[in-house]
Amino acid sequence: MEIILQKDYKTLGYEGDICKVKNGYARNFLIPRKIAVVKNKASLRTLEQMQKNLEKKRVLRVMEAEALKGKILEITLTIPMKVADNGKLYGSVSQQVVVDALKEKGIEINKRDVHMDNHIKDLGKYEVEVKLYHSVNANIKINVINIEKEEETVVEEPVLEVQVEETVALEQ
Repeated sequence: MEIILQKDYKTLGYEGDICKVKNGYARNFLIPRKIAVVKNKASLRTLEQMQKNLEKKRVLRVMEAEALKGKILEITLTIPMKVADNGKLYGSVSQQVVVDALKEKGIEINKRDVHMDNHIKDLGKYEVEVKLYHSVNANIKINVINIEKEEETVVEEPVLEVQVEETVALEQ
């Protein structure tokens, strides 16, 4: 069955694309969720009218993705983790950890857009790819450090002692 996508769908394509899928997948999943419509004469006419708006939308999304890519390339994420005696991490650095670290820097991305072959299980410097839009990808620099060493490097600010004179006003 041929369908026309109404929304971007990762495994099939982008809004306005014509795809060929199995009948059950289209009838039971894509069409009820309004991800796609059946390809017929009426939907093709509607698609032709929407093409101009789709192109504008795509150009805008690419520009936004390029701007986000610029922000991502400027930063290096430092992720403190607990480390065992043998140098291995307790746990690992997963996609969600990367997304949370980016959120702290003010960058919102989806967990599914972070591509890691395996979770990071050792200290060191790494690069992780993030898919922002169609062909716009960015590599995030990640520095995994020992949480105990980070605490040692943090210099405590001197505490200023402030003397406050107490005055008590008696009301009569």
